[in-house]
Amino acid sequence: MGKRKGKKSGGQKDEQATGGQHEKRSAPEEASSAAQQAGPSETKAKKKKPLEPAPRVGGDGAAGPSQQPQKPAAPVPGVQGQQKGQAEPSPGLPLQSPSQAPQAWGQRKGPPQAVPPHKAIPHETKEPTPPSGQPAPRMKGPGDQPQHLVGPAGPAPGMGGPKGPRPSQELSSVASGGIGPRGEAPLPPSQAQRSSHAPAGAVKKPAEDPGVAGITKGMKALQIPRRKDHGTQGRLTKVQTNYLSLDLSKLRNKEAYHYDVEFEPALPKRLLRRAMEEFRQKHFPDKHPAFDGRRNLYSSQLLPQVFISFQRSDVVAVNDEESVKVKEFKVTIKFAARIDLESLMTYMRSGSSMVPPQNAIQALDVVLRSAPMAFGFVQVGRSFFTPPSGQAVQLGDGMEMWYGIFQSAILGWKPFVNIDVAHKGFPKAQNVVDAIFEICGPPREGNELHFHQKEDFLRFIRGLKVEYMLPNNPSSKRTYRVNNIAECPAKLRFQWETQSITVQEYFSRKKGVSLRKPYLPCLHVGSMSRETPIYLPSELCWVSNSQVVNKKMNEKQTSAMIKSAATSTDDRKRKIMEALSAVRFNEDPCVQEFGISVGGRFEEVEARILVAPQLECVSKLNQPQIVDCGGGVWRPLNFYTSGSLKSWIILNLDRYVREDALRYFGGEMQKMGKNLGMEIGPPLPPHTMREPGRDTRELEEFFRSMKDRKVGLVFVVVPDRGNCYAKVKQVAELNVGVLTQCIKSRTMQRMNPATCSNILLKVNSKLNGVNHALASVSKPPCLQRPVMIVGADVTHPAPDQNDIPSVAAVCASHDPQAFKYNIQIRLQPPRAEIIQDLEAVMREQLMYFYKTTSHKPERIIFYRDGVSEGQFFEVLNSEVNAIRRACSSLEQAYKPKVTFLVVQKRHHTRFFPTRKEDEDGKNRNVPPGTVVDTQITHPIELDFFLVSHASIQGVSRPTKYHLLWNDDDKMTTDELEQLTYYLCHMFSRCTRSVSYPAPTYNAHLAAYRARVYLEGRPAINVQNLENEQRRYFESAVLKNIMKESPMYFV
Repeated sequence: MGKRKGKKSGGQKDEQATGGQHEKRSAPEEASSAAQQAGPSETKAKKKKPLEPAPRVGGDGAAGPSQQPQKPAAPVPGVQGQQKGQAEPSPGLPLQSPSQAPQAWGQRKGPPQAVPPHKAIPHETKEPTPPSGQPAPRMKGPGDQPQHLVGPAGPAPGMGGPKGPRPSQELSSVASGGIGPRGEAPLPPSQAQRSSHAPAGAVKKPAEDPGVAGITKGMKALQIPRRKDHGTQGRLTKVQTNYLSLDLSKLRNKEAYHYDVEFEPALPKRLLRRAMEEFRQKHFPDKHPAFDGRRNLYSSQLLPQVFISFQRSDVVAVNDEESVKVKEFKVTIKFAARIDLESLMTYMRSGSSMVPPQNAIQALDVVLRSAPMAFGFVQVGRSFFTPPSGQAVQLGDGMEMWYGIFQSAILGWKPFVNIDVAHKGFPKAQNVVDAIFEICGPPREGNELHFHQKEDFLRFIRGLKVEYMLPNNPSSKRTYRVNNIAECPAKLRFQWETQSITVQEYFSRKKGVSLRKPYLPCLHVGSMSRETPIYLPSELCWVSNSQVVNKKMNEKQTSAMIKSAATSTDDRKRKIMEALSAVRFNEDPCVQEFGISVGGRFEEVEARILVAPQLECVSKLNQPQIVDCGGGVWRPLNFYTSGSLKSWIILNLDRYVREDALRYFGGEMQKMGKNLGMEIGPPLPPHTMREPGRDTRELEEFFRSMKDRKVGLVFVVVPDRGNCYAKVKQVAELNVGVLTQCIKSRTMQRMNPATCSNILLKVNSKLNGVNHALASVSKPPCLQRPVMIVGADVTHPAPDQNDIPSVAAVCASHDPQAFKYNIQIRLQPPRAEIIQDLEAVMREQLMYFYKTTSHKPERIIFYRDGVSEGQFFEVLNSEVNAIRRACSSLEQAYKPKVTFLVVQKRHHTRFFPTRKEDEDGKNRNVPPGTVVDTQITHPIELDFFLVSHASIQGVSRPTKYHLLWNDDDKMTTDELEQLTYYLCHMFSRCTRSVSYPAPTYNAHLAAYRARVYLEGRPAINVQNLENEQRRYFESAVLKNIMKESPMYFV
């Protein structure tokens, strides 16, 4: 197989036929022994009344002895089973008789069988009874002492069992007291209010059963458990990291002094630092406090004449180059608080990440930022940028790339400063006419921009500052912010001295300027409340330099930045050290005044290289075959179980794609399907139609005709640009109910066998097949019993979009291989991070798991993406308790063990190998499987960094995992790290391990699909998201797709 193309960051569309393969691997070390990997032996189960099997669709699943139907069991609480009046199970899947022993979880008898389209792989229909005398689940309290869960000892029974009462009967007897483990902290009133009152516009939760309310009433606040041990598996090595030691042993004082600074006027913010510096030089020139550029000032000692009960004010003057005027500010400083810097040391000995010494950390960060600000860097968050000294990297469409430095104080086992290079796009300082030509292309002389060109230009120029100046007249220079664009100067008219004239005529008569480009748009600048708007010709304006913009870059700009920023580990280290020498922390007077010292070398830390798992596919003889994941890459063999695609068609929506390319694709798909053990019939003749615009009726009619003809899948060729992809998915999945696989036109025109193979990875998953599975020798113990692996992510709109909701996506596995996932999607108020309807979501996921597998999960392992340290407390106490309530709402005594981890990718930690044998690939990265769980991690809680992939370009970014909760006292750090690494090999879209676990990847794809459903639709009413949820995500068509093809979103 050839190398795969890189995966795009952010939401990833399924038409990218590369399959998301963006990471290269190096060969793993020696394989671990089967004795290490094997799980606990099976315990003989007692006979019990069989559970009622969940209704399932028929199919040619796992073969087994003949089975006789039996009488229906009693209703299963919380699970819609086969009851009076309901349809019997499908023919070919008779119920198990009571005398038959259930097949072990995940065990497959005989060779793998093909899966018919839209059919789930059948599993055993009877749950084995756990051995008696099993101890009750346990969890950790803040003192690291195991605490018993409330409820009877022993395993939780099956969901209701043959004689189980209905939920309303069973849960009504639950006591109203709290059930939290002893030793948990009381829930603060503010947190209790947040848990019980959703923000305006939130999707309303179902009416809560009074018994369920009793379960969580008086619930104690959960605390993050302490780390029990460190990992030991894997080959030991050492790596360098971009952390510099931070020496706090010589602090001048054990406390810092925080002052509040007020400015009148408070704008413009760009002048506040200069105003503060003028005030300092005037009143305490021998002191060097740290100022954050807004209103916080930190000093290592009390400032003169600014006492605890006394404030000091004065007026200072600052030159404003933009307005060419002197600006006066009234500056008022008053004492705010004393900050205990000793709290930093206390935290590193025994602190919890839910209550970090935030004030002390903030003070430390502001002190360290004073060094780059002293050298005129442009600050963007925690990064600092300087204009390019030579030829700037051009990103296209008016943007160029600046290099900078990122810095942040980190508290690990000792204090560090995390230093990294940063890259950001800045608007290029140029004449606005040049920007128009770069973005839109030069129009014909005398021709105006057409509608789409104006849209592209407005997207770039709106909100930017421009400098206006008449030719050869420096005194006329002014700086304005652009509000909008208007008609060209030759057409735009206004009243001047009782007559109506054009802008072009005004500048000719009044200013003596003859415009050369009167057909290009005017810029509407200045105050929006001004009675007479200001319109300026484009050719008299220049884009201002050093402007910070937070607009999302387009695909071309992002690609250019990645290409330029991707360097080897050696180049990145060199750039970091160059930036460090430019900043010169230890020479800054503010840093010296506090008594802080920053080291000059990268920290070297211990690491381990985990052994990659072995995977199982199928040989050409239809027998299980072990696949070696050397370097995190493997060659695709026959699928573990394959879907069937007997009827399919290619729909072409791009008129530039020729029919012979479509026919070539049809033939290659059949050949590659045969190679992968997938039955693919000949396609129907390809169909071409125009790209849908606002009217999608033609597209919908076509899809409906394909559904009537029982076409299993429609391959849709979409243009490279535009929103055609969104229209296809909306019509196919919300209106009609057909499966589609989109392919970009440029991919279709470059089609080859490797690309076809990648496409089939997605297709087989959509058709309920399993591409590969963990071999039995590589299955962690937790996967050898019924377990639900969950991934969750919340995506938010852009900062300037207040009328677009956030989207929460939760996907959960429902097969023993932890390969298949089904999704639940919820709309939330903009930027609400907590998943507000998680209890209902998890209840749905638990019922789906039981219906599909006839097992209830004995444990739930939850990977939560997109959470920062400041949200740990709220996420832990909201979402873990929501999972508990979901379980108890189905059955009072049902308490599966919950393991909850946060997945973090937004950090600047990087690793660099120290040994030649550890270098991987041309960029000399650390090898896949590199894990670090000491020194730079939390001092007392379990967190670790894992590099599970190999980057094709640039330096690998490790993923950080932080354990927030674990009910399983016996689960070691080694098992948790190994499970996480192995799940990175289970992503359905590629044959290489990815940078974070498959459940989180799938949740990200699901959230992106939800955004696609909203694209181009009427404005969403964020004040009534309940109705919007029903309109977009609860239609019968979409529900049926989710039921028949749970992995449709990949």
